[in-house]
Amino acid sequence: MKRARNVAVLVYEKVDLLDVAGPFDVFALSSKWGEDFNVYTVGESSIPVNTISGLSMNPKHSFDDCPTPDILIVPGGIGARTTMYDESITTWIRKTAEQAELVLSVCSGALLLATANLLGGLKVTTHRRAFDLLRQVIPQSATVVENVRYVDNGKIILSAGVTAGIDAAIHIVSRLHGSERALETASMLEHDWSGRLIVRKAQSEDIDAMQQLYVEAAKWISSMKGILQWGEEDFTREYIEQFIHEKEVFVAYINGELAGCFSIQWEYEMIWGDLFHDQAGYVHRLAVSRNIKGQGIGSRLLDWAEAYIKNKGKAWMRLDCMADNPPLNDYYQSQGLVYCGRHNDSRWSANLYERKIK
Repeated sequence: MKRARNVAVLVYEKVDLLDVAGPFDVFALSSKWGEDFNVYTVGESSIPVNTISGLSMNPKHSFDDCPTPDILIVPGGIGARTTMYDESITTWIRKTAEQAELVLSVCSGALLLATANLLGGLKVTTHRRAFDLLRQVIPQSATVVENVRYVDNGKIILSAGVTAGIDAAIHIVSRLHGSERALETASMLEHDWSGRLIVRKAQSEDIDAMQQLYVEAAKWISSMKGILQWGEEDFTREYIEQFIHEKEVFVAYINGELAGCFSIQWEYEMIWGDLFHDQAGYVHRLAVSRNIKGQGIGSRLLDWAEAYIKNKGKAWMRLDCMADNPPLNDYYQSQGLVYCGRHNDSRWSANLYERKIK
């Protein structure tokens, strides 16, 4: 019989109640009556602690008698701004995290992970009112990500403020036990979590994530396929800023993480020459994060783009693809895009594809 994972939720003076209770309930409700998760609170000692709202909590365990956590949850609250400098607590967090399978910080709990020296080289987030302080205490190798519900670095996951901890906890349930269990848990909590793809127009706060996605895509294409379709040096911050300012650019997020981006253009393009017509929307710069490969995100983005183009009264979705990238050409054809021409430049060639909108 498999052992239930131990889920330790740290409590301390002036912790936020919902930061504690939200993830606690997620793991408790998803546990199949304790079969999968053994959830408990832990404090530095057994002395009761007071939440921000004045509720007194009795830690089930102290640092001395706490079962070894498989999952460590570090909530935030006003008290995090002082507890982050308590070496006995941050040392325990650091040592516990070394042995744990997963670590989740909620809200300003990220401050405690920072002073426990756990955030080097990671993407980090926190409550919007704690970003300035977080930037002061993280190493230069860490990257602050704003306007997301959470960021997943593999072992260490950090959520934004308060209720975002519920989203991050459900995400962990999804990672460990699948999306069906996660959706069941969200339903029991009557919480809106579906792992859905959210597509919207790109904004200035998306620039850093977009730049990283495009650079990683360019590296992967070059290293894995030996194709110079995109150059890493092309995707400067200035280029991305100009791109979203001048074009109709869209970003897609899934569970708080940038999943992909693309643009749709309507005006004449030389690459299409005499084949150009104004009854189509032209998809460009489509890229999907390598972190979520194999989940059909590219197909979903193409379907979304088609629906958007249809809503504009157009009858066709079109795009071009470098001719010397056979896997990508095969992929677009597998998505129902039909070859309709070729553009030859002095240094490169592109195949032209279209899909009739139903």
